[in-house]
Amino acid sequence: MKNLIILLILFVLSAILSLYSSSFKNKRAKGLPQSVFAPVYYGSSFDELKSLAPYVSARSAVLADAKSGAVLFEKNAYERLPMASTTKIMTAKIILSKTSLSDVVTIPKEASFIEGSSIYLKEGEKISVKDLLYGLLLESGNDAAYTLAVFCAGSEEAFVCLMNEEAEKLKLYDTHFTNPHGLSSENHYTSARDLAFLTKNAMENELFREIVSTKTYVSTSLGGVKRYFSNHNRLLKSESDIIGVKTGYTKAAGRCLVTAASDGKSEYIAVTLDDRDDWRDHKNLFSFAFENYRSICAAKESVFAIYLQNRKFACTESVYFTSGTEIEPTLSYTFVFDGETPVFTEFYADGAKMGKFYLSEVS
Repeated sequence: MKNLIILLILFVLSAILSLYSSSFKNKRAKGLPQSVFAPVYYGSSFDELKSLAPYVSARSAVLADAKSGAVLFEKNAYERLPMASTTKIMTAKIILSKTSLSDVVTIPKEASFIEGSSIYLKEGEKISVKDLLYGLLLESGNDAAYTLAVFCAGSEEAFVCLMNEEAEKLKLYDTHFTNPHGLSSENHYTSARDLAFLTKNAMENELFREIVSTKTYVSTSLGGVKRYFSNHNRLLKSESDIIGVKTGYTKAAGRCLVTAASDGKSEYIAVTLDDRDDWRDHKNLFSFAFENYRSICAAKESVFAIYLQNRKFACTESVYFTSGTEIEPTLSYTFVFDGETPVFTEFYADGAKMGKFYLSEVS
């Protein structure tokens, strides 16, 4: 009997420890940052390239290849920090996916009470989603953010749920939203790495790209009220390669900046959080990227295809990886196909595994 009691006690303790271990692992899995970025092919120049990385005064920073997703520079990249109005990248992404630019919005009374930056919307005024998006992303209007959120989801709270659902879908494990505009809140945060990946995803939308690359815009409400918006991104006006994206500032967050730059061949995204010298830092980061890296297409959309068992499988989007500027790697591929699942493709640069993608069956 005594031995049975001891065995029962040990069994219960074992079960408790197992549950605790599982819970702990799940919390860590959810809370720990996870890489969603691709590797970089350095050849033998890894140490040399890393030594050329610029000094960045930001508390947290990331430089990433917008085509491959590879991280080229990072500083405290996973630290959870407030992000001020760069929040509006997510706000715009959701609005663009769930509304039409031609939709007409009636401004709610509460919009005029939102503190911070504003495009001075008036209760009862009617204005298009398109004009509100320009006011959101160029002038950083908090009243525009609130108005769009309520129009899209019925309430600010419901819209915030959409923001957090999208963050989870994109595997932004160090991001949480409590509002659509970025005003300081204890549980409103992101990381530079998450914000870079969110921006990469948002920039794949042509309408988003068009808006954030616009320098000035004239808005006209249905009542004839004109508003003149000017993009707050100073680099967009002074640097020819800059193509967006969003500025932000609060006392708690400091200066936050997300920019994208392209030379027509390669495209990069820079993120800095709490950076007193952000304009200079971003220029230096892009100079570092364009001088030392390039994007290489591993598989071109609709062109890359194979035939298996009289069936054609093709790449549905272009696939890229990043390498040092002076490297000319030889590409190779392996395919896995069991007759039922899509073709799974791994690709290599000079024998070094760079990534994977799927081929879909096409007629």
